[in-house]
Amino acid sequence: MSEPNPHEFRNALGQFATGVTIVTTIDANGMPVGVTASSFNSVSLDPPLVLWSLAKTAHSMPAYQNSGGFNVHVLASHQSDLSNQFARSSDDKFEGVDWSPCAQGFPLLTEYAALFRCKTHFQYEGGDHIIFVGEVIDYQSHDLPVLVFHGGRYADARQKARPAEPQEPGIDLNSGQFSDDFLLYLLSRAHFQTSYPTRKACRAIGMSEPEYFCLSLLAMSGSLSESEIVNRLEHTGHHPDAEIFARLLRKGWVKPDGNNIHISDSGRETFIKLLAHSKALEEQLLKHFTDDELAGASAFLKKLIDITGSDIPELW
Repeated sequence: MSEPNPHEFRNALGQFATGVTIVTTIDANGMPVGVTASSFNSVSLDPPLVLWSLAKTAHSMPAYQNSGGFNVHVLASHQSDLSNQFARSSDDKFEGVDWSPCAQGFPLLTEYAALFRCKTHFQYEGGDHIIFVGEVIDYQSHDLPVLVFHGGRYADARQKARPAEPQEPGIDLNSGQFSDDFLLYLLSRAHFQTSYPTRKACRAIGMSEPEYFCLSLLAMSGSLSESEIVNRLEHTGHHPDAEIFARLLRKGWVKPDGNNIHISDSGRETFIKLLAHSKALEEQLLKHFTDDELAGASAFLKKLIDITGSDIPELW
């Protein structure tokens, strides 16, 4: 067999998809050290052993050889920027990164798909790398899609769907019952559960749901007449009552604008706070989905809105 061409050999290895980890420890001065590694793998269940490797030329090599242990963080799919940060040569890779020390003093990142806290069990020569074998002393996992590296690029790991099995129909009109496969039930429940924190925040400041919808509409559309507001909100299930505009004026959330109503500075500030609350919730939820899942869900919902909304006035 001829000597492998380094470039071709690297490309061939790239066909093997790997997870992406950040491995952390401390140096001789107790300062945090971290590197991005895709060489992580399991070795044994009993005792629980894992391994990873580091280039002999790495500046951080002495820290990993002498610290006595390390923490392996398996990254979630939304953490590619963090992976890039720890893959670069930098004096302070931890700048702007939330972390805390574990009992051994090694850095623990706040987010990860899985965590393995290890004490160094063996170190082996492996060509131009040192292979570290760690005995796992603690571990945690979270239900997050993981970050994958394949063909020199990041990718999302996506499980294949199981073979379809015969299912009961989502709704039985004879008995008046439906199962959790009923699409409209799933849509309604998803909306109810994801909007609950915002509804709760509204109640805490004395804002009703119709009032929230009014402020939302005015924030997006500018000055509108009462009849325009009623017309646009009529299909939402939050039809404004006869006194809603007087209440919004008393609370200082809107102000007159000729024959129209305009959101006030106080109303806009209040609405922005609620919107920020919703945005924070969205960011937490999105971490549980891959880019492909989000793109598919977005396309499905937009198509559903187009199909069902032909006779409904534009809200915003």
